[in-house]
Formats: sequence, C-alpha cells, structure tokens
Amino acid sequence: MTRTPHVLASLLLSLPACGDDGTDPAASTTGTSTSLPPTTPTTGDLPAPTTTTADAPASTTTTTTTTSSEDTAPAPATCPDLPPLATSGLGFTGADHVTMGPAPALGLDVFTLSAWVRRDGPGKPASTGVGGLKIVPVIAKGRGESDGSNVDCNYTFGFYGDVLGADFEDMDSGANHPVYGKTAVPLGSWHHVAATYDGTTWRLYLDGALEAESVADAVPRFDSIQHFGLGAAFNSEGVAAGGLHGAIDEARVYSRALTDLELRAGMYTSTPDPQDLVGHWRLDLADDDARDLVGAAPGTITGATFITPAAVLDRGAPVTVSNPHADDPGDGTRTLVVDVTTDNADVDDPVTVEFFARQLTAADDFTLVALPDTQYYTRDANPPTRPKADDPTYFQAQTQWAMDHRADRNVVGLFGLGDIINNSDQNPQWTRANKALQILEDTSDPAWPHGLPFAVAFGNHDQLPKDEPEATDVANAWFGPDRFAGRPYYGGNFDGDNDENFVVFTSGGLQVVLVSFQFNPNPDDDVLAWARGVFESHPNAVGVVATHYIVTGGGNFSDQGAAIYDALKDVPNVQLMASGHVAQAARRTDTHEGNVIHSMLSDYQRSAPDPNNPEIPVVVEQSLTNGGHGYMRIWTFMPSRQRLFVESYSPRLDAAYTDDENEFELRVDLLGAGRGPFTSLGSALVEAGSARVSLPGVAADSVFEWYAVVRDCAHDTAVPLQQIVTLTDP
Repeated sequence: MTRTPHVLASLLLSLPACGDDGTDPAASTTGTSTSLPPTTPTTGDLPAPTTTTADAPASTTTTTTTTSSEDTAPAPATCPDLPPLATSGLGFTGADHVTMGPAPALGLDVFTLSAWVRRDGPGKPASTGVGGLKIVPVIAKGRGESDGSNVDCNYTFGFYGDVLGADFEDMDSGANHPVYGKTAVPLGSWHHVAATYDGTTWRLYLDGALEAESVADAVPRFDSIQHFGLGAAFNSEGVAAGGLHGAIDEARVYSRALTDLELRAGMYTSTPDPQDLVGHWRLDLADDDARDLVGAAPGTITGATFITPAAVLDRGAPVTVSNPHADDPGDGTRTLVVDVTTDNADVDDPVTVEFFARQLTAADDFTLVALPDTQYYTRDANPPTRPKADDPTYFQAQTQWAMDHRADRNVVGLFGLGDIINNSDQNPQWTRANKALQILEDTSDPAWPHGLPFAVAFGNHDQLPKDEPEATDVANAWFGPDRFAGRPYYGGNFDGDNDENFVVFTSGGLQVVLVSFQFNPNPDDDVLAWARGVFESHPNAVGVVATHYIVTGGGNFSDQGAAIYDALKDVPNVQLMASGHVAQAARRTDTHEGNVIHSMLSDYQRSAPDPNNPEIPVVVEQSLTNGGHGYMRIWTFMPSRQRLFVESYSPRLDAAYTDDENEFELRVDLLGAGRGPFTSLGSALVEAGSARVSLPGVAADSVFEWYAVVRDCAHDTAVPLQQIVTLTDP
C-alpha cells in the first residue's frame, strides 16, 4: 500500500473553469506580450472583486468583472489615430533555418546582434565548442568545429536553456568566451533580445534591460569562414546544427556595440538608425523572402514559414510595469497591486490592467520516483547462497508501479541513484536492468509518446573497473545519450556521454531539472561549473541533484556530496539532492544565505521489515534482503502546501516504511506548478500609478498564483507569475 499525503482539504475559494476557449489572456492580433503564464484563463463563480487605481484620475476607476471567456480575450488592439497594424515574422519548427553563406561582411570583432523573438518550445541546441555553451541559435556565424583557425566560431547568440546565451571563439587560440543571462524567457510571447561586444565586454539585453555582462578581453574570430544564419548555427561547409522552435522578426547586425539607450531607441521601430548597420532582415510576409535591407547577405529560407502576428513596431514603447505585490488588509482577502509607469511610453490614453488568479489544490500534486541501488535485483544466484535467488521482478515492479500511477498519482518521471547493476562486465545483469527500464519506454499511450521520462546515474558498480570514474563505456553502451535521442525531456550531457546528464520533468507550468552525476569522489571543476550552468539556465525550475554518494549513513556529506554542495549552494533554485550507496536512510538540511537544500540518502540493501512492526526497517545481513525488497522512494510534490512528501515503499510487497527517516515532509518552493485554469478577477483603467484588485477567500493554509496583463491600444505586457502563501504549518 502507499499512504495518502496529508493535504489540508478545506478550500474556501474555488476557481472553476467555465467556457474555456483556449484564448491566451495576453494574446492579441497585434499586441506584444511579455512573461505570459502558460495556463489559459477562464471565468468562474467568484465574489465580485473591486478594482481600483491609485495616484490616477478618479475617472480611470472601474469595477468591471468578466463573466464569459469572450471577455477574457481582448479584441484586436487598435489605435484610432493610426492606420491598422499588420505584423509578420518567420516561424521555425526546430528543423528550419535561414542561411546567408560565409557572408564575410558579417565577420566582426565588435558587434551588436538583435532581434524580436518568440519562443514556442525549447528548440535544439548547438555546441559552440569545448569550453563553450550549447545554444539554441537565433543569430549565429559559426559553431563548434575546430580550434585555432578560421573555422572557429565568430559569434553565436540565442537561448541557453531558458535564458539568453552567447559565445565566440578568439583569434589567439580558439578559446571560448561564453556569457549567459539570468531571466527565463517565457514561451509564447514576443521579446526583444540583443547581444553586444565592444572588444572587451559582452552584454546581453532582454526587452531593453541589461541582463548580463562578462569581460572577455579577447578578439573574436572575425575572419571565420563559417556560415551566417538565423534559427540555426552553421559550420564552414554550411551544415546546420541546432534549431529555434519559435519565430524571429527584425533581425539586425551592427558593426559596433550599441549602448543601452541606442538599443531602446531602435527596438520599437522598423526603420533603425543606419549608422554601422551591416545586416537587416525584416522577415516580412509582404517580401516573402529574407532580403538584406542594408548589406549584401540575403538569406535562403529552408523550411521556415511566415507567420502573423509578430512584434509590434512603429507604435512606440509600451508602459512599464513593476512592483507586483499583494497587500493583506486583514479581512480574509488580498489586494493585488501592479504599478504602471508611462514616462517612457508612447501612450496617451489610459491602459487596461486585468488580473488573473487561481488557487492551488491537491489536484496539482505530482510525483517522481527515485530508485536506489537496484544492483542486486540483476545478479545471478550462482552459487545460490542466499535464501532466495536475486529476483529481477523487484526491479520490474518498481518501474511498472511508476507507469501504472501516471494518472492517479500524476507520476511524471523516475530517476536512479546509481548502481544500476552489480558487475559491469556481466552482460546478463545489464539485460535484466534493461528489461526493467524498458517498461518506462512503452509508447503505446498517445498521452505519453516518449514513454515515462526517466534519468540514469552511474554508480561505482556501473563502472568498469569498479570505483574508477570515467570507466563507463559499458554503462553508456546500454544507457548513453543515443538511448535518449529524440526524447524532449532529455536535456543533454556534459561531454558527449551520460556520465553527467540532465533531464527535465514537467507538471503544469513547472519544470523539475534533474542533474545526474557519475560516482566520483573528486568531481572536476568543469563538471561542477557545467551543472551550475544547467540550473542557472533554468532559473524558474526546481533544481534536483542525483548521484550515487552524497550523504553518509551518519548524515554527513561524502567528499563528492560536499564538493557538489559547495559548488551549488548559492544557486537559488537548487533545492534537493538524493543519493544511495550506503545501506541506510538519512537526511540533512543546509542553508546558505537563505538558500535551503535538502539532501537525502536511501538504500535498502541491508534493511528488512521488523517482524514486530513491519513499517519500521531493521538492519540484517544483505543476503536476507532480496536485494532490498524492492523499496524505493516516492516523492509527492504538493504545490497547495509547498511541500514534498517522501515515502519509502515496495510495490512488490505493497508495504511502506513509515519511521521518521523514511517518511517525512520537506518545505520546497513550487511556483508555477498549478495545472488548473486562471480566473479573471476584473480590469481597471489607469493612466499612471497603481492598479488594484481584491482577491476574495484567501484563508489560512492556502496558496494562490496570480498575474496581470497591461494593455494599451497596441501592446500587451504580462506581469510574471506571482504567489500568495498563507501556510501556518512549519
């Protein structure tokens, strides 16, 4: 049996879905939107909220409440004093591109790269070389090919995970000089992105704001013969790699580094300042091509198609939205507040601010399964010195449980903690492990076209010779990158094998990024830096580390655990670490400058149910445990309580260990995990100042998510997702 996680079921406010027509709350036929939450809003039976403005004329106040899905979807924006606006761009599926050939005029040692971009999916990354990044390209002249010659990368700019990323290789040695941002660029909305290099310093900009800067103090390979392109990166023979899944509008290249003021001055116009503009591709449907408006580098479109609408240009800048917060008036409600500034906007009329919210419930729970040390479920019983031969059906029962509970427990993934098998040179053991994990790869259910997402970590027994880091040829032959090719949840790896790799599990709008390390008491600094980059490039995800040996039986860090913790302790989204190796259960919680990381050990190879109380394990000889009796960890994430509920359960025995080391709750941050629709709370008109709406029914022990969309006659700007937490339990 599994135990039902404790959930506070009293819900004083429900936000039901009514008449969902699939309309994006901030989408319009002409609007530019930013930071859109992923879930469609609907209307529901809410007490009528009041919407007000502060520091604005009284005539801007309204108390409108939406009552149908049509009301939540704004009419196409129009500016009455201006002609109708038609916008278009070029759409990419991840397998498309635009190429301009070698384009020597675009070989630059200082530059600005800019475009309007809409991400529709993660895309496919291309490597910029050893020491570089794996970037989903937007604008690129080159990629990783060779070092120290004119087939080095001049520049690549795009997305590193969910954030901006850029890189070049230098004239001196071909060394890489990467930089990446800090803000996740959301899917489904248009954003202006730019990268500048002034001969010394990289700078990245998102929607005109400085996102990152890094001193490179090197000369980019401006004589590179690698090809220039949009939506992919090309080598010196014009072979494409990587691919943007989304759309591009108004791509531009300058032969100098624009200032932030110059970027902001030109980002909302289709007629930029021509000074030092060496490439300009407007990518308009009316042109039906990728002509270069200022240079001699027209593009050849392969696969990409024109789309409408696209970025809003020639309608000035939108209003500035800031300081979203919720005030507590002490009456069981919350006042949601957004500040609107029109100082830098070309807006004469009041703008509309519409608020959306949803309460999180037990329906938003989701589950991951962690498998500690499956090695003894794969061995031969030769000689048969144990009471029972090693039984692979324990392993198969674990993976089958995960598959069987995808619906009722919302199992979204499974991961291992190392020691998949016991003897890496024994092919039958790998065959048995393969049979158990193949259960996860069943693609017969259309809802799971890639099977159940899973991850592997290689323990010391998976190495050959045992205990030797990097000795993983056999392990990679069975569970290397080729096995995961084409599966969108597989994020990538460190250096071409699965010794260090990462996957992305998803529930609702929340990602869980899990990085798996091989067993290595002294992990290399570059491996740790890579892992840090994975987590930092997915800043809105829950970060999880899995490897074979992090926590000792006494609750201390192993050498590898200490190295990983020290490298990641200041990365805000890393919250959980899990390991096996030591036949015990233990855990610890560490805090560094407010960042909390929970680390857990689970390994049941020397545990058996106490005959007097089978819900408590006792230590016995390993030969008496049938390899661990099939106990595994079930992680139930509970967004409505911002908790992780951890169980230790054996599907084969249908039994659980419930002592404090094996069943417990941990505090975690789960912003964005809601799976239900948002409800519109109403709209307010504001010229400048604060727009407010009352969210009713905010009881103790509840969690809400909310956002707002600000609309003028041309633009939509969405406030990033916010959270209200009123939990009282520790």
